[in-house]
Amino acid sequence: MPPRDLALVLLVVFAWGTNFSAMKLALEDLPPLLFVGLRFAILVPFLLLFARPAPWTAIIAVGVLINSGQFGFLFSAMRADVTAGLASLILQSQAPLTILLASLVYKERVTPTQMAGIALACAGLIAIGLASGGNITALGLALVLCGALSWAVGNLVLRRLPGVNMLALFLWASLVPPPLMLALSLAFEGPTPISTIAQMSLQGWVSVTYVAVISTVVGYSIWGWLLSRHPAALITPFALLIPVVGIVTAALVLGEGVTLTEALAGLVILAGITLTIFGRRPNQPR
Repeated sequence: MPPRDLALVLLVVFAWGTNFSAMKLALEDLPPLLFVGLRFAILVPFLLLFARPAPWTAIIAVGVLINSGQFGFLFSAMRADVTAGLASLILQSQAPLTILLASLVYKERVTPTQMAGIALACAGLIAIGLASGGNITALGLALVLCGALSWAVGNLVLRRLPGVNMLALFLWASLVPPPLMLALSLAFEGPTPISTIAQMSLQGWVSVTYVAVISTVVGYSIWGWLLSRHPAALITPFALLIPVVGIVTAALVLGEGVTLTEALAGLVILAGITLTIFGRRPNQPR
């Protein structure tokens, strides 16, 4: 890989890893469901740059499952029940969940190595759950796992859309969260979303913009360009660095700490995810 492309893939990893600390900062000003709606409302003008990339059924499914479900659960957990660093790690359980669901829905065979990886990841999650305390609660763990499950189910939709421009798809799917999350916010978070947004601090606006524009538009643009130039097997493993960047950034920016038990459990989860990604058969779809 040329040095320029290596620098670009590391830039995306940095953007997606630091994204979790930006989410935590934005949640100081916004309730989680309203945050989801505002985050994707900012992206709506960008869809004018792309023609509709997929049928409306696929766009709505991605908008509900990945854009709304994943982030609705994730932001709800991060508001009070899980640190940014642990959230960045636990959310990656979407990888083994996707493999399990694909085996059930599409009858894709799970290799013994992948099963071992899934078992390892589950053991790590159980260890984090048993050690839950100041950094994560049982509710926080459950909410992040619900977000990971929403992402995994959304991946099954993406699995049926080979060759689709992912940036264009996610931008068009950003039409779904604003009205859906506004309605849920009015029902569960209070009747004053407009005044809440009007009272946001500069830190809140910078954080929301970073989450919306840098992690989504810039991140997916570069990631898609890299995947068009290099084999997926060369690019996708770099995603394993995202929770590492997330934990380090949360420690530096937010002052978050990780206990020894959480660190060990995190290594077990990463090992399990690595096995599930690299344990496929030679001809098995990634």
